[in-house]
Amino acid sequence: MRKSIEFMSCPQPYRVYQRSADNIASIDVSGELSKPINGILEARLYKKPAETLSRFDWQQIETDGRTFSGQLENVPVGGPYTLELRIRDNNTTRVIKRIPGLLVGDLWILAGQSNMEGCGKLINLEPPSKYVNALYFGDYWAIAKDPLCWFDEAVEPAHWVTPESEKRAEAAKRDRAFRDFGGGLGVRFGKEIYKATGIPVGLIQCAHGGTSLAQWSPKLKDKGGESLYGSLLRRVNLAGGKVTGCLWYQGEADAMDFGGKDYKELTKDLIENLRSDLSRPDLPFLYVQLSRFHTWDANSPRAAWNKVQNDQLLLEREMENVAFAASIDGTLSDPIHLDSLSQRKLGVRLAKLARKLVYNESNIELGPRPGKIEFIDNTRREIKIDYNCVNGSLMPARDIRGFLVEKDEQPIAITSCKRGSDGCSVIIKLAEPAPNGANLWYGRGLYPVVNLTDKAGFAAPVFGPVTLG
Repeated sequence: MRKSIEFMSCPQPYRVYQRSADNIASIDVSGELSKPINGILEARLYKKPAETLSRFDWQQIETDGRTFSGQLENVPVGGPYTLELRIRDNNTTRVIKRIPGLLVGDLWILAGQSNMEGCGKLINLEPPSKYVNALYFGDYWAIAKDPLCWFDEAVEPAHWVTPESEKRAEAAKRDRAFRDFGGGLGVRFGKEIYKATGIPVGLIQCAHGGTSLAQWSPKLKDKGGESLYGSLLRRVNLAGGKVTGCLWYQGEADAMDFGGKDYKELTKDLIENLRSDLSRPDLPFLYVQLSRFHTWDANSPRAAWNKVQNDQLLLEREMENVAFAASIDGTLSDPIHLDSLSQRKLGVRLAKLARKLVYNESNIELGPRPGKIEFIDNTRREIKIDYNCVNGSLMPARDIRGFLVEKDEQPIAITSCKRGSDGCSVIIKLAEPAPNGANLWYGRGLYPVVNLTDKAGFAAPVFGPVTLG
């Protein structure tokens, strides 16, 4: 096949187009030929050469002999599609371009800091799928494969690790050669969505490690690609301007550097501005409650870490169309980053939340959420915690770990902790009556021992303090 195209602006290989409410999308076709033609330029779309979609068989594309522009309308959800261009001149035809891997499905933003970036060691990775593609920081589409983040290949300065332009290309080359981490949750999330719905997924990677909510502030959007929020908006616009939802994993920086101050309020502001800027007042926002942090530092941010976790629990109750997945049962690849296996598990959990909130699967619950908490009798030695949104029942039935009752930092011994007879509650028995003003926690500290889940594999979230009357 002779090369006859100097460049082609649209579409890029492996691009994912956001489906409409009617489960279709339009694919723009435009570019410039390396030399003028006298014939007719035509395009077609197919899954396999023998499976040309009847209404996407060869169609004429408008051209002035050098530039061309057209559109394939009403392309149904699915793929991968290959777009083919040919020139028809007298009795001869010549294919001049094939663009593979195109999908029509749902676009999801991946945003936050390092655990959304993906920092699991490059072992036990989720295998890629031809139904899950990603928009990488270099503004190109490809099949989604960990690592999804290559910062020194980014177009926007907000993501550069190497600020010196003359050094950046070499730094990017070294990163490709020596990177040993990058396992994340996005690939598994996309595969789970496709498996459950048959809808392909496009991941718009926007996360950046070590970043605080102040750095993600919508107030910085006028800085464009020099700000994380501005970069996110530009990348969404590059992908077509419409998305299905946002996945968010962030909070470590705010807990460690800012004491968790105003975390819930700042996250609300981010969500509200994102919904406004994308003209989606109901944009689904799915996030992760902070996991563990392993440190021996006596000045560790335990209180702030638990505050951020509790703010993340409360946020879900205060906003519509938001939901979170707990990750406190995750295992780490270093002191603060989830390993690849735990990232894959989180991908499943977030996909289940999406299946409930976005794809309307009514048989899925959000996962255990603490509800009514009360003493069973007047002895103040038995506490019942009712859980809502449980899939099936709580697990395990006995020897539940992770609860703490304390007053003024003095713990009260727990003699037993088991599942209630209704399957959706926990009964705690204390060695002595709980004094007025005692506090109840689940998962307190930076590296708690916890084991409460439901039958769908959702971990119970960290909460506390809850003051017992």
